[in-house]
Amino acid sequence: MPVSSDRRGPRAPKRTGREVPGGRAAERARSATRARLRASGQKLLAERGLHAVTSHDIASAAGVAAGTFYLHFKDKEELFRELVFDAVGELLRRFETAVRPLRERPEAAARARAEVLLSFGEEHSELVRLAFGRGSEAASAGADALDQLASKLERDLREQAGAGAAGLHPSVTAQAIVGMWARVVSWWAESPGRAPRSAVLQTMVDLQLSGIRGGTR
Repeated sequence: MPVSSDRRGPRAPKRTGREVPGGRAAERARSATRARLRASGQKLLAERGLHAVTSHDIASAAGVAAGTFYLHFKDKEELFRELVFDAVGELLRRFETAVRPLRERPEAAARARAEVLLSFGEEHSELVRLAFGRGSEAASAGADALDQLASKLERDLREQAGAGAAGLHPSVTAQAIVGMWARVVSWWAESPGRAPRSAVLQTMVDLQLSGIRGGTR
């Protein structure tokens, strides 16, 4: 009998996600369910606040059984923290893109940060209010998020030319500036009509530069 020239051996039967437990179809379904839970959670938390919403409310709004919620999140606080830190991660990536080319130009970097912050606050106003707003019910997640932002800003200040010109400590300066960011952006997100966007932007730039360079420009 002639020997076949195909030495790859017999082909394995094709498998689909539906045929394999935990395969691609199952993973897509799981991801879609998690996305619905995140979306309904963010909406309800923004509308009612953290304490007035239950995991059952979130599951019902997402169109899934209550028990399904716990396959994805330990509790509503875990869901909220995920939403907050995903948003902070996005903000940090925007900072990196906007500020890295401006390391040697403190004023331009301050303006880029302020612009990124205001745009982020406009796009995520509900989440900003919930995490950082007046009487926030989510103080722990908000504080952890601010610590992450302060760490990033401190690294930027240490790298930035002239960051220590006034003898200010980079860690303290970063904490002060981030505290200002949180208060101003959450205050403005509550009611953008309180001040023109241009005025908010310029004031944040001036305050950042005062912190970074001791008030000299």
